[in-house]
Amino acid sequence: MQEDRAEKARGPDRHGLPAGAGAILARVATELVAGVIVGTFIGWVLDRWFGTSPLFLVLLFFLGAAAGMLNVWRMVSGRGMAAGYFDEHRRDADGEDKQDGD
Repeated sequence: MQEDRAEKARGPDRHGLPAGAGAILARVATELVAGVIVGTFIGWVLDRWFGTSPLFLVLLFFLGAAAGMLNVWRMVSGRGMAAGYFDEHRRDADGEDKQDGD
């Protein structure tokens, strides 16, 4: 009984996922599935509208999959594509990192 309490007091099982990992995995799955579903649906609607059987469906399926992967990459990298993202990686003519105040 004492050992059980001591084990629970030490924290979560080290073989499990870290705290918050389940939420991250759920978001990754949602981003991937949503991109594919939305792209496929829009492609299907455009095919019905223009009468071009599988053209837009296939094209937007892959475009939706790519958008889902891009969203996952943005989330995992923690940076996203916010304004000024690429400015951080520019270097001035001397090869030094550019600072905001320069």
